[in-house]
Amino acid sequence: MITPEQIRAARALLRIEQKDLARRAGIPVSTVRRIEAAGGTDVVARTTVDGVRRALEQAGAEFVENGVRRRTTAPHDAEARLAKLRAIAERSAA
Repeated sequence: MITPEQIRAARALLRIEQKDLARRAGIPVSTVRRIEAAGGTDVVARTTVDGVRRALEQAGAEFVENGVRRRTTAPHDAEARLAKLRAIAERSAA
């Protein structure tokens, strides 16, 4: 289970506002505020906290013991992403 501090740190690291996190997780902003308050992960349903975690992980956060860091992209992931972007650019140019 992640902590409110880790959630706040992940948002800061990724530069995501509370309203953007709420949209990504499919929950109200008031719920994000409640989760980020002291002891907030204990008063909100675990499935909601898991949804917030998934949203932050999809945005690039990696939760580690007592902290959070930006997930590094594996080289093959970066190459695949570049290939997709090139394909989109070629379709747009056509």
